[in-house]
Amino acid sequence: MPRLQSSDLPWQPLGPNQIVTPAFGDVTGRITSIAIAPWDASGNTVYVGSTGGGVWRSNHAAAADATTVTWQPLTDDPPAYSGINITSLSIGAVSVQPGSTPNGVVLAGTGDPNDVVDSYYGAGILRSGDGGATWTLIRQSSDGFAGRLTNYSFAGDAFAGFAWSTTNTSVVVAAVTDSFDGFINNVNNMTSHGGAANVAEAGLYYSTDAGRTWYLSTIEDGVNQVIQSSQTTLPGAFAGVPATAVVWNPIRKMFYAALEFHGYYQSADGVTWTRMANQPGAGLNTTNCPANPGKNGSNSCAIARGVLAVQPVTGDMFALTIGTSALGLNNVDEGLWRDVCNAGANGCASPTVQFGSKISTTALDVANGTIVDGTYNLTLAAVPSGADTLLFAGTQDIFRCSLAGGCAWRNTTNTATCDSGKVAPAQHAMAFLGSTTPLVYFGNDGGLWRSVDGVAETDTACSASDAAHFQNLNAGLGSLAEITGMANSDSDMNVILAGFGVNGSAAMTNSGQTAWPQLLSGEGGLTAIDAANPDNWYATVGPYVAIDQCIDGVNCTAATFPSSIGASQTASDQSLLFTPYILDPADSTNMIVGTCRVWRGPASGGNAWSATNVLSPMLDGVSEPNCNGNALVRSLAAGGANVQPGTGAAHSGSQVIYAGMAGLLDGGGGVVGGHVFSTQAANLAKGTTKWTDLALSPVANESLYNGIFNPYFFDVSSLYVDPHDATGKTVYATIQGFGVPHLYMSTDGGADWINISKNLPDLPLNDVVVDPNNASVVYVASDGGVFVTSNVANCELSGGQCWNILGTGLPMAPAVTLSTTLAGGGLLRVGTYGRGIWQVPLLSGVPQTTMTISPTSLTFSAQAVQTVSSSQTVTVRNTGTTSLTINIISVVGDFHQTDNCSSAIAA
Repeated sequence: MPRLQSSDLPWQPLGPNQIVTPAFGDVTGRITSIAIAPWDASGNTVYVGSTGGGVWRSNHAAAADATTVTWQPLTDDPPAYSGINITSLSIGAVSVQPGSTPNGVVLAGTGDPNDVVDSYYGAGILRSGDGGATWTLIRQSSDGFAGRLTNYSFAGDAFAGFAWSTTNTSVVVAAVTDSFDGFINNVNNMTSHGGAANVAEAGLYYSTDAGRTWYLSTIEDGVNQVIQSSQTTLPGAFAGVPATAVVWNPIRKMFYAALEFHGYYQSADGVTWTRMANQPGAGLNTTNCPANPGKNGSNSCAIARGVLAVQPVTGDMFALTIGTSALGLNNVDEGLWRDVCNAGANGCASPTVQFGSKISTTALDVANGTIVDGTYNLTLAAVPSGADTLLFAGTQDIFRCSLAGGCAWRNTTNTATCDSGKVAPAQHAMAFLGSTTPLVYFGNDGGLWRSVDGVAETDTACSASDAAHFQNLNAGLGSLAEITGMANSDSDMNVILAGFGVNGSAAMTNSGQTAWPQLLSGEGGLTAIDAANPDNWYATVGPYVAIDQCIDGVNCTAATFPSSIGASQTASDQSLLFTPYILDPADSTNMIVGTCRVWRGPASGGNAWSATNVLSPMLDGVSEPNCNGNALVRSLAAGGANVQPGTGAAHSGSQVIYAGMAGLLDGGGGVVGGHVFSTQAANLAKGTTKWTDLALSPVANESLYNGIFNPYFFDVSSLYVDPHDATGKTVYATIQGFGVPHLYMSTDGGADWINISKNLPDLPLNDVVVDPNNASVVYVASDGGVFVTSNVANCELSGGQCWNILGTGLPMAPAVTLSTTLAGGGLLRVGTYGRGIWQVPLLSGVPQTTMTISPTSLTFSAQAVQTVSSSQTVTVRNTGTTSLTINIISVVGDFHQTDNCSSAIAA
């Protein structure tokens, strides 16, 4: 039998490098940070950080023709991550040492600080001393000293910013905050990821050697009122004092930072910080923000996120704060405040920051005084423009005002109304070179834009001329696509339908197509293509239950995706943001949908659905209206016979259905977080049918956790029923968390489980599939890449190797979803979160190109069967000491033999 080999299979990128949208032109993925190299006065050398795609660099970002600007990835597979369990291409902050020579020090803080469920955790600080050519990873602080043996791990945290001193350019401060994804996956509490460290600790860290070593700063609210230091470990699930911004004021020669639920702080050296005497706004007074030495902060302190900007020429400083109200309202606009420096020969006129001038932000707000998603998209820049200062506030849109003109805000992008700027929404980063006509770069959920005239719009709002002040730089970026769902056609290897979160849904329909046209602009989640009728496409068009169908296949457009399955079909049930759904494998005219219960009905949706289409009660056993407060379904799988004793779509299709629940920490798990439920008689199930809780079944080979399934109650991120088993009882479950078994298998429908994690690294698993040609071959997608076993039975046994890394060349972005297709000779595809879609041949379909045979006697016979799908060279290598005779028995297709010895190959 040919051997299954995985180490030399190269992954091939499929894109999309860009998604072509009607509203914004090319988009690619979320840009979280931008840094212009200080040694390049032209603004050509620019670094950008992305949420899952790492760090990229351009050497001609300011080129006159924006369409010629190209970018190169710098961190796809840095050797710094070699042998390290927890890796991250999620970049929260990128920064370049001031005054450094070309190819100087670059810092990239990993972990996305923007506060949403897909804010991926970090692994530490990537540091380059040669402009990004090579990197080292700093995984923890260096606080260990006599009397304290531990350092602080950066694993699981996120970096909100760096600030460099200009008086001593070896001094740099990092603002470290939380990552929600790190919290729900238990990264922060994993002692093994940071060497000697015990827990991650958010806060302010400083370095005095240009970022080689780091130490936790001391933060004080007053004399003997230390709220954080290397001698104090703060308690709580989110440990420490999250810092959401840090800046250096070159005129005042001071660092300033924003601390969640504490206020604004300052430091001359980055080592010791004190609370600023004058806070920006009355809501940050000492009554609302008490000292609380050694504690995490006060929820009454109206700063959930703060951002700062410094005008580098005048020394003026600006602070914009997002808080929460006493009534529980989030994203409250707490105001934008200015400190006027009035710089003279000795610095600012007042030695103390005043924040004495409030700038109206009514234009930034919605009617209730909030900034839309202000804890997620918020950035601020103060740009010198001749004798003026241009203030830019990035929220959903880009707002601009001139201080000389009284700061009358102009919405320059208008994404919720007219899209006049043709710039994608949700702003996260700005960088600039000030001058009479400033150069400004903008990073958002769609990618990267620039303005070469300081966005000098003068016409009325929503004018057609608005777009002329922005230039799209995404055509030269590689794929930063954040895949949320992916489906193949089994009849055409060139057809893929995928979801991209805020960038909607798009499809590849031709070989080599790197720019994919956007089909749907709503929140892109899971997708599906009907195996029985590949012209039937399904995609989500918004959050929660919002599934549309198109029956035109490669000819589908936005207009041909009518609404199919939504709130009216599923009784207005609540669900996860990306509602899980699958086409029933036994009857693909039906769709199975998970809310807090399981539904099955016609995939075409419409009025054919009713309350009779529900197949389970609320799976957590608590009956609440519209799933309000119930545990939510995270994953679905189905198999077994198609039994139809009666009528109606609910009772047509797979008899065995499984539902995996969201995790306990994921906000949707409730009392059954991380459990798996099933029915083996779905043809008879209805809204009162009790499903079996398979999390109560024993794990036969697991003693460490007393045979308990998913002992920490993490998300059951995926379920997969092996189609090789006609009974539907061979099922796999992946667990999305650290420190526990990650992969379970059952061959009896979940009555018993087997932990087959074996030698998989301790990483969250996101998906699992079985090779369609070979039930022994199983693939899993993890936060650290794709792994494979060629004999899953070996994974049940103790000792030995079972899992191997699959292929080469796959970037280290989280691998979030897998799919297989028999088209093209058999392919495995992986969707990553931040580097698009990649493919590799299925192991079962890989032609054996080299056979090594060692005959031990003069009498030897062997037979090899080769099945290939295209022209291929097959090499036979004889390593024995006798001659080898080759007889070609049969060949399908054309065959050409090339050798020097006819059919006898000498040793």
